[in-house]
Amino acid sequence: MAGEGTYEDKDGRVYSSAGGRLEVDESEKVVKVVPDNPPIVLVEDDTVVANVTDVKPAMVICMIVSQEGKRRAVSSENLAAVHVSKIASSYVEDAGDLIRPGDLIRGKVIQALPSVQLTTSGPHLGVLRALCTSCREPLNMKGEKLYCERCERTETRKMADDYRDFEI
Repeated sequence: MAGEGTYEDKDGRVYSSAGGRLEVDESEKVVKVVPDNPPIVLVEDDTVVANVTDVKPAMVICMIVSQEGKRRAVSSENLAAVHVSKIASSYVEDAGDLIRPGDLIRGKVIQALPSVQLTTSGPHLGVLRALCTSCREPLNMKGEKLYCERCERTETRKMADDYRDFEI
């Protein structure tokens, strides 16, 4: 019988639908193909990098760029949300106070189905790169705040411990 990574034609012949390693289960009479390079499907506790696309007072919406440590694109849902209560360990009244559209964030998956939910609470989680809300220049860390060299603005974000010193 056809198993995962295979299909059966109308004459009962089983064919591979993906490249990979053939596995035969003699007791169940099933063949399957295990892919050599399986797609990335997010599960709880995965760490991801995402671009923030929209910020509401109670929610941050972002597009997942990658699973941390993997170069391959995520094949499951790539739209994610961070609830205001999951941004930091302390109370946050408005999500826009600590995360802004255009920010690149690192988050941990706390729910994968039916929708991806992230948290940025924790020292290694949060904003990895931010742009000035006025001139869109990259912000540099200056103490506990972010500073724009071009327009001399100071901004606040929930920064990851390796802000501007990371690799995707």
